[in-house]
Amino acid sequence: MDSLRVDSGTKVIEVNDAGECICIPVGDASFFERFGRVIKSFEEKQGEYEKRAQELSEKYKDKPDDADAIADSIQLYLEICRDTCAELDRLFGEGCCRKVFVGVDNPGVELIGEFFEKITPLLNRYAKERNERISLMYNRSRKGAGSK
Repeated sequence: MDSLRVDSGTKVIEVNDAGECICIPVGDASFFERFGRVIKSFEEKQGEYEKRAQELSEKYKDKPDDADAIADSIQLYLEICRDTCAELDRLFGEGCCRKVFVGVDNPGVELIGEFFEKITPLLNRYAKERNERISLMYNRSRKGAGSK
């Protein structure tokens, strides 16, 4: 029987003291594009939050300590954070945020931003390594496996 195994290039990163990991599918041609979209979406949502927070501030300018004003502001903030965490779970695998943000049910903007700051250099390194491997495998001077 013939057998074939392809190295998918998936990188496994330990993300907490319990030894839990997330996976980065470096061999997935669309992964880096999707990661970029998540960051862009997060930045857009932050801008949207600031705009809507300003609108709420205007709406409740006469009563800034009003319970409705506080509840509306909190709801908006939670919505942005939950949406981003859902995107991260889709990108890095179910449970990513639970593993990365141990003990935090709803990570805030500052924690999500810190995750982006820490994961981006790793992704840049993996992308560079991937591109170098591709360059070596598919350059003009390379000969097929059967050549001598």
